[in-house]
Amino acid sequence: MASLLDDGDGEILEGFLCPICKEDLKTPERLTNHVETKHSEEQDILKSLKEIFGFARKKILNLDESPDLPKTLENSLNIKPSIFSIGRVQQPVEEIIQEVGADCDHMAYFKAVRNPRLERYATETNKLIIRLHKLLTDRPRDPIQRKMHEQERVPWLDGKAVKLCPSCAKSFHLTRRQHHCRLCGSIMCHDCSRFLDIGAAECLLNPSGDTTPTDMEARTGNRDFDINTLRICEHCLHLLENRKEMQDRTTFRPPVTRLYDRAQELKREITPDIPMYRKIVTSLYEGDSIFTLADASALRSKIGRVAEQIDNVSKAILSLPTPQGSRAEALKKALRLACVTYIKEEMLSLPQLPLEEEIERLQRKRREETEMRIERERRLAAEALERYEQVNSMTNDVARETQCSATGSAVTSLDNWSGYRADTSGGPMADPLVEQINIIKGYIKQARQALRFEEVATLEMNLRELQQEFYNRQQNV
Repeated sequence: MASLLDDGDGEILEGFLCPICKEDLKTPERLTNHVETKHSEEQDILKSLKEIFGFARKKILNLDESPDLPKTLENSLNIKPSIFSIGRVQQPVEEIIQEVGADCDHMAYFKAVRNPRLERYATETNKLIIRLHKLLTDRPRDPIQRKMHEQERVPWLDGKAVKLCPSCAKSFHLTRRQHHCRLCGSIMCHDCSRFLDIGAAECLLNPSGDTTPTDMEARTGNRDFDINTLRICEHCLHLLENRKEMQDRTTFRPPVTRLYDRAQELKREITPDIPMYRKIVTSLYEGDSIFTLADASALRSKIGRVAEQIDNVSKAILSLPTPQGSRAEALKKALRLACVTYIKEEMLSLPQLPLEEEIERLQRKRREETEMRIERERRLAAEALERYEQVNSMTNDVARETQCSATGSAVTSLDNWSGYRADTSGGPMADPLVEQINIIKGYIKQARQALRFEEVATLEMNLRELQQEFYNRQQNV
């Protein structure tokens, strides 16, 4: 037990000191024996020492938690509280406030030391990236050719001058062979080698690519060097890892942002298909034969799959861990609600597909109506044409012109079938519209003789339009 006593000169002495002769006895037992033998007449001091050691022993063993121990010790030794206290020297009564000293800024010195080191690391890393690009460009698969390719891109150190591994200081021999770093050319043993995955290397060269390896390296000491890895040293690996961390910090995006972007991408993907589906369903209900029920079913299935994907993404957003009652939690709930609302209003509200029997009935009805309308328009157009021919007394000339052989400019189809324009110059009183009708009739006759029924259908449609136009003009006369 240490004691603090004043020797009268203002100097504080420490140790197991005798209160009378101030001799340091080193241990409590020796101090007790010293007082019993040398100062046996001082029974009060001996009793005080025994009480002090008893209190100290109980305090160490946690047998006595009395807060009056310092006071008991001071009373036993009859020492002034200003000099003696357990574990500390009492502060003086008057508090002395220390003045603020000189302020020295070391930031300039720090930058002067730090900036050159960062520039050196950046330069070394850039050199490694350039060498890595050269190594991966046109890298052979054959081991012998690959080794020659690596030595040509990065010079290797001469192994004759290196007897020990620079990393572990073990000597090279038959079972501990020398290996070279493919990025800096230094020498190391197999145990000190590190293997860089080719996928991670490509990710370093192209940070914006799709290659996102999970580990920067494969630290398997027994792994053989093959086409999928590069043997490198610890120093090069450390520089590449620092570069990878910088890239990750730059390109890092929170999970909620990535999931939200995925939901927006799905919405943009399906946005053109929703109005197209409505258009197809409307066409089917109108009896149009342009689209089929299979087209509508396929598009509806695609919309359903995308709706399920959007719902899964919104659930993933809602499951992200966030503090209770925070703004991040409110944001998650708002995004989930927006996705659910979009699915209900845009996808689940789509009209149902008609049955196949109903589609056939609607198409048959529309086909009949179309045929009746075409027949009526054709009859009216023919009647109008006959009246016009009677008024101008050119019925015989027109019939003779339609039977003439085809001469003039040609109409050519995609597969080299040609029809020639008939001579329709019927005189100065001929109507140009009538001339066009007669020309198309001549083309139709030639197409029928050549068994070109596709051209016949097309020309028939053109003839109907011209006849309808002629009929409309006659009605307005």
